Amino acid sequence: MFPQPRMIDISSNGFYGDLPTYLFENFQAMKKVDENMKTPRYIGDYYYKDSITISSKGLSMELVRIFILYTIIDLSSNRFEGSIPSVIRGLTSLVVVNISHNSLEGHIPTSLGSLSELQSLDLSFNKLSGEIPRQ
Repeated sequence: MFPQPRMIDISSNGFYGDLPTYLFENFQAMKKVDENMKTPRYIGDYYYKDSITISSKGLSMELVRIFILYTIIDLSSNRFEGSIPSVIRGLTSLVVVNISHNSLEGHIPTSLGSLSELQSLDLSFNKLSGEIPRQ
Protein backbone atom coordinates (compact mmCIF):
# COMPACT_ATOMS: atom_id res chain seq x y z
CA MET A 1 0.00 0.00 0.00
CA PHE A 2 1.49 3.35 -1.11
CA PRO A 3 5.12 3.02 0.12
CA GLN A 4 6.38 6.48 -0.95
CA PRO A 5 3.90 9.12 0.29
CA ARG A 6 5.23 12.13 2.16
CA MET A 7 1.82 13.43 3.18
CA ILE A 8 -1.15 11.42 4.43
CA ASP A 9 -4.36 13.25 5.30
CA ILE A 10 -7.41 11.19 6.15
CA SER A 11 -8.76 13.71 8.64
CA SER A 12 -12.43 14.43 9.31
CA ASN A 13 -13.81 11.09 8.17
CA GLY A 14 -15.70 8.30 9.87
CA PHE A 15 -12.79 5.90 10.34
CA TYR A 16 -12.95 3.95 13.58
CA GLY A 17 -11.19 1.19 15.49
CA ASP A 18 -7.53 0.88 16.44
CA LEU A 19 -4.98 2.86 14.48
CA PRO A 20 -3.78 0.37 11.85
CA THR A 21 -0.16 -0.59 12.49
CA TYR A 22 0.33 -1.71 8.88
CA LEU A 23 -0.39 1.84 7.79
CA PHE A 24 2.77 3.08 9.49
CA GLU A 25 4.94 0.06 8.62
CA ASN A 26 4.62 0.57 4.85
CA PHE A 27 5.55 4.26 4.55
CA GLN A 28 9.15 3.83 3.39
CA ALA A 29 9.59 7.49 2.38
CA MET A 30 8.84 8.54 5.95
CA LYS A 31 11.41 6.19 7.45
CA LYS A 32 14.53 7.87 6.16
CA VAL A 33 15.88 11.36 5.90
CA ASP A 34 17.82 12.06 2.72
CA GLU A 35 20.61 14.36 3.88
CA ASN A 36 21.19 15.53 0.29
CA MET A 37 17.66 16.92 0.08
CA LYS A 38 17.58 18.78 3.41
CA THR A 39 19.05 21.90 1.85
CA PRO A 40 16.35 23.74 -0.12
CA ARG A 41 17.02 24.69 -3.69
CA TYR A 42 15.47 27.92 -4.83
CA ILE A 43 15.83 27.45 -8.57
CA GLY A 44 12.95 25.82 -10.37
CA ASP A 45 9.96 23.96 -9.02
CA TYR A 46 11.53 20.57 -8.38
CA TYR A 47 11.39 20.86 -4.59
CA TYR A 48 8.22 22.94 -4.34
CA LYS A 49 4.53 22.56 -5.05
CA ASP A 50 2.65 25.64 -6.16
CA SER A 51 0.11 25.68 -3.35
CA ILE A 52 -1.77 23.56 -0.88
CA THR A 53 -4.87 24.22 1.18
CA ILE A 54 -4.67 23.10 4.79
CA SER A 55 -7.86 22.70 6.80
CA SER A 56 -7.79 22.03 10.50
CA LYS A 57 -10.25 22.58 13.30
CA GLY A 58 -12.65 24.47 11.05
CA LEU A 59 -10.06 26.84 9.59
CA SER A 60 -8.69 26.73 6.05
CA MET A 61 -5.50 28.33 4.86
CA GLU A 62 -3.84 28.29 1.46
CA LEU A 63 -0.09 28.06 1.61
CA VAL A 64 1.87 28.93 -1.49
CA ARG A 65 5.23 27.44 -2.51
CA ILE A 66 5.30 24.62 0.03
CA PHE A 67 8.50 22.68 0.44
CA ILE A 68 7.51 19.15 -0.66
CA LEU A 69 10.02 17.34 1.50
CA TYR A 70 7.78 17.71 4.53
CA THR A 71 6.39 14.41 5.68
CA ILE A 72 3.00 14.75 7.30
CA ILE A 73 0.44 12.38 8.80
CA ASP A 74 -2.98 13.83 9.63
CA LEU A 75 -5.42 11.29 11.07
CA SER A 76 -7.38 13.86 13.07
CA SER A 77 -11.14 14.07 13.61
CA ASN A 78 -11.98 10.40 13.19
CA ARG A 79 -13.02 7.75 15.69
CA PHE A 80 -9.74 5.89 16.12
CA GLU A 81 -9.39 4.02 19.42
CA GLY A 82 -6.70 2.14 21.27
CA SER A 83 -3.17 3.34 21.84
CA ILE A 84 -0.71 5.25 19.68
CA PRO A 85 1.21 2.51 17.80
CA SER A 86 4.86 2.22 18.80
CA VAL A 87 5.75 1.47 15.17
CA ILE A 88 5.41 5.21 14.48
CA ARG A 89 8.91 5.63 15.96
CA GLY A 90 10.31 4.17 12.72
CA LEU A 91 9.00 7.09 10.66
CA THR A 92 12.03 9.20 11.47
CA SER A 93 11.51 11.82 8.76
CA LEU A 94 8.08 12.89 10.02
CA VAL A 95 7.74 16.65 10.41
CA VAL A 96 4.05 16.91 11.35
CA VAL A 97 1.82 14.39 13.14
CA ASN A 98 -1.80 15.24 13.90
CA ILE A 99 -3.93 12.52 15.49
CA SER A 100 -6.13 14.90 17.48
CA HIS A 101 -9.90 14.57 17.97
CA ASN A 102 -10.05 10.77 18.23
CA SER A 103 -10.58 8.38 21.14
CA LEU A 104 -6.99 7.25 21.69
CA GLU A 105 -6.18 5.98 25.19
CA GLY A 106 -3.12 5.09 27.20
CA HIS A 107 0.22 6.84 27.53
CA ILE A 108 2.06 8.95 24.99
CA PRO A 109 4.86 6.64 23.79
CA THR A 110 8.35 7.82 24.72
CA SER A 111 9.39 6.58 21.27
CA LEU A 112 7.89 9.76 19.79
CA GLY A 113 10.99 11.46 21.18
CA SER A 114 13.09 9.61 18.60
CA LEU A 115 11.38 11.49 15.76
CA SER A 116 14.23 13.94 15.33
CA GLU A 117 12.63 15.88 12.44
CA LEU A 118 9.27 16.34 14.22
CA GLN A 119 8.21 19.99 14.44
CA SER A 120 4.50 19.67 15.20
CA LEU A 121 2.69 17.02 17.24
CA ASP A 122 -1.03 17.41 17.94
CA LEU A 123 -2.54 14.78 20.24
CA SER A 124 -5.30 17.01 21.62
CA PHE A 125 -8.87 15.88 22.28
CA ASN A 126 -8.10 12.23 22.99
CA LYS A 127 -8.28 10.19 26.19
CA LEU A 128 -4.53 9.99 26.80
CA SER A 129 -3.24 9.74 30.36
CA GLY A 130 -0.06 9.59 32.38
CA GLU A 131 2.96 11.84 32.13
CA ILE A 132 4.11 13.72 29.06
CA PRO A 133 7.45 12.18 28.01
CA ARG A 134 10.51 14.40 28.46
CA GLN A 135 12.09 13.47 25.14
